[in-house]
Amino acid sequence: MIMIIINKVYQDIENDERIADRYQDMEKEALRRLMLRKIREYPYRREESEKLCAIIAASELWKNAKTILAFFPLSSEPDISPLLQDKRILLPYIEEKEMHFSASRLLRKSDYGFSEPEHIEKLYDEALMLVPLIAFSGLSRLGRGGGYYDRYISRNHSRIVTAGVAFSVSECSSFIPDAWDEDLDVIFHTVP
Repeated sequence: MIMIIINKVYQDIENDERIADRYQDMEKEALRRLMLRKIREYPYRREESEKLCAIIAASELWKNAKTILAFFPLSSEPDISPLLQDKRILLPYIEEKEMHFSASRLLRKSDYGFSEPEHIEKLYDEALMLVPLIAFSGLSRLGRGGGYYDRYISRNHSRIVTAGVAFSVSECSSFIPDAWDEDLDVIFHTVP
């Protein structure tokens, strides 16, 4: 009888944890939708993107980086395309559900519908990594939910400095990062 009660208690705890995990995921999904709408409606995206490019290019992190891992900006992300001309830039691609970086400038449409370089991985010793985000709180980042950046940062944290790139409207205190969410080292953003 005692064993049945103990087993029932453990089952209840496991169920509560699963419900809490689902609730956290639902909260994050709702926040993603809200923040994406807020960003799309934000009228100063172009101006802030230009300011962000100037801030990043003037930073010591940028000036001292031997290699820079960047991203192709989507419409809801700051447009850092002026920075992508730098020869130190490596661009991301996804292969077998993992992120890699390439020096190639020959682009193609990925299976996910965005531009990516040829799948020729470029190795590096250390790098500055510019990271897109939808929302941030402190140094915690809310991305698109695929986990590609979190997994890459986790595997390579000893040789990269991570820098989020965000619109001012992306600052938010409404989310709690999960255990697998990787904090960033710095976040480039403008003050409204």
